[in-house]
Amino acid sequence: ANETMSLGAGGFYSVPFEEVSDLVRGRRVFMSGGQAFVPRDQLASLVVGAFRSRLSKALVVASRRWAQHVSGEEKDRLAPVIMSLSKRYLGRDYGKAGAVAGAGGEDVITLKDLNSIAEKSFPLCAKNLFRKVKEDHHLRHEGRRQLGLYLKGIGLALEDAMLFWKTEFMKKMTAEKFEKEHAYAVRHAYGKEGKRVDYTPHTCMKCIAANPGPGEHHGCPFKTFGEDGLRAALGGMSLSARQVGDIVEKAKGQHYQLACGMTFEAVHSVSIDSGVQHPNQYFQESRKALGFG
Repeated sequence: ANETMSLGAGGFYSVPFEEVSDLVRGRRVFMSGGQAFVPRDQLASLVVGAFRSRLSKALVVASRRWAQHVSGEEKDRLAPVIMSLSKRYLGRDYGKAGAVAGAGGEDVITLKDLNSIAEKSFPLCAKNLFRKVKEDHHLRHEGRRQLGLYLKGIGLALEDAMLFWKTEFMKKMTAEKFEKEHAYAVRHAYGKEGKRVDYTPHTCMKCIAANPGPGEHHGCPFKTFGEDGLRAALGGMSLSARQVGDIVEKAKGQHYQLACGMTFEAVHSVSIDSGVQHPNQYFQESRKALGFG
């Protein structure tokens, strides 16, 4: 970054505009003669961009060396470890006790607030599932599990979760049928039945890996929605046509998490520096951006 950056008056840095495309897209810098004037408090974008560029080049070199020298010699010892890295999630565990809303000053989520919070702070995956259960008063198993664990992760108590599912499902079934077919699964997700495992919400990688069939709505909408469906969903979030187009293009390039991050930035006018790695992270960052964190 030092090679392309010069300090000007008032603590602004002049850099080629392509070095800070995210700031240009968000209209957070002054532009003149192909240069972007970046204030000190926005330097993270420049540093992150330079790091990503160098990291990308280094990974290309590492990949070549791995193929030429290492993969054959270490196919039994190191190769399985390396191949599994892209599927690992090392971020915050949003399902464990204490890692939910209400801890550390975060707002407490209750059933009466859920509709408003879903509109303002849910990522597209959770927003889609939430909308579908409200429309159809039903979700298939994988959709129920993805949404149920997500709601658990944002801090919805078991009692409120049970009432949420029961209220929706009883619009198409009796209370007895709900208790027989669905109540156990709700308690099970909260670790109150069976082996009493404290199940955690789905990560972005797990959502992306899902392949929902007809009538199913789980997974990552940036992957599973067709272009028209994605445009319609993003348009419903009051994004501009240009923002929608940019996000759709990113999703078409199979950069689903980047597309989700761009959606967050378009909705909240701030970015997540670390990128979107988890639906519950999106929610938490949204609440912070809205002044609740």
